[in-house]
Amino acid sequence: MKHLLVTGGSGDLGSVLCERALAAGWTVTTTYLSHPEKVRAGTPVYCNLTDPEAVRRLIEESAPDVIVHSAITELSPNYEMATGIAADLLWRYTPNTARLILLSSDMVFDGKAAPYTEAAPTNPLTPYGRAKAHMEKSAPGLIVRTSLIYDFDVRNKQVSWMIAKLRKGERLRLFTDELRSPIWAVDLANALLTLAEHDVSGILNVSGPQRMSRYALGRGLLVALGYDADAYIDTASQVGSGRPPDLTLDITRAQTLLERPLLSFTQAQAAWEKIAGTHVF
Repeated sequence: MKHLLVTGGSGDLGSVLCERALAAGWTVTTTYLSHPEKVRAGTPVYCNLTDPEAVRRLIEESAPDVIVHSAITELSPNYEMATGIAADLLWRYTPNTARLILLSSDMVFDGKAAPYTEAAPTNPLTPYGRAKAHMEKSAPGLIVRTSLIYDFDVRNKQVSWMIAKLRKGERLRLFTDELRSPIWAVDLANALLTLAEHDVSGILNVSGPQRMSRYALGRGLLVALGYDADAYIDTASQVGSGRPPDLTLDITRAQTLLERPLLSFTQAQAAWEKIAGTHVF
């Protein structure tokens, strides 16, 4: 039985990945920093990933076959530095016998030349994007570059911020002209488990195949969860916001490597509805 170490087991991806890994027969250790109550599966371990001794001890004691780094360092003035430190420490202490997979983002681009291949030059516009771009250049192993990670679950941050506003009686403003390649958390978790068994390195784009606006994604999630979305949403434009307009990713390489096709939003919703909203299918 192989052992998987997941950083960020309380996050949108990490929590689902731990569930999927256990269902697939892995033993799982997962880290948290602030929210142990959000860890859904695996053995939770507190770890500050910017602490060299803590990272060394974590890897030594858990002895993983594969490490998936999905943790997101808290946003702060030192965010970019902290993200780089965490990735560097994981690389430093990962033994040669283990496989390291790090999650990156479409936010490493400026949104002016989509769709982006793995070889496209980066030009991030935000601290988050700069942190991920730095990680891509400095870390070895496999770097999985992805997009908005959604789920049909009120705990998912693509959903939770909208529900919070609706409960306050506030309307939603969603961009119709910010385009991304959103991916279902379950689909991404399954892809990562497949890649954990393959000797693939470098950068790999793994996202949904459907080009969607923030408006289309938000509306789709609300409708799937039973809301009359049109009663709560105002359309808006990202022009003047300083945000990248089009971060669509080219996933041609991933589609040739993975065992199952990556799902569009419509396909993901259909799969989710078959299993009545649970994560395992």
